[in-house]
Amino acid sequence: MNSAAFCCPEAARRSLTDALTCGVDLSTIANVATASTVLTAVIFGVIEMRRARKEREERAAFAAVQALMSPDWMSSSMIVAAIPEATTAAQLEENPRALEAALKIATIMEGLGYAVFARIVPLQVADDLIGGMARLAWRKMRPFIENERELSGSQNSWEWFEWLVEQLDRHQLSRTSLKVGAAVAHRDWKP
Repeated sequence: MNSAAFCCPEAARRSLTDALTCGVDLSTIANVATASTVLTAVIFGVIEMRRARKEREERAAFAAVQALMSPDWMSSSMIVAAIPEATTAAQLEENPRALEAALKIATIMEGLGYAVFARIVPLQVADDLIGGMARLAWRKMRPFIENERELSGSQNSWEWFEWLVEQLDRHQLSRTSLKVGAAVAHRDWKP
């Protein structure tokens, strides 16, 4: 049975020309076909964009994990964590080992902060991976960074590090914190 018969059953016995005068002409069929094609392309495009974005986020997260799991990161993070609270800029500068470790951590945080801003790394990934360390390092290094900004006359020193910590505090996307670790926060995780 042809499409004209579906639209007008009595047209099934008439000629194709008669059938097309039943309200469905070739231009309408062409318009419907074109609209269907465009709609299908848009849907496919949206699905493909989402897939590409997820893939990009996964690659960025993997790169972040690789950067953070270096021996330099591990040893530096332990040294920075051991810096006493309320350490002044002068005290930090007097301890070359602590200063070097703090600058390594700050450099990584600066790069990660910009990557989050540029939407290369999702904020939640940054929060899950280094949220606690970022907050801790900022708290320990803030007097040093503020002193450096004052001496240089520029607010650009470690700006993305500060921005990252502000965003982490503002949005708090991670279920973990300094008081609740991943083992507790994600205890019910399923693969």
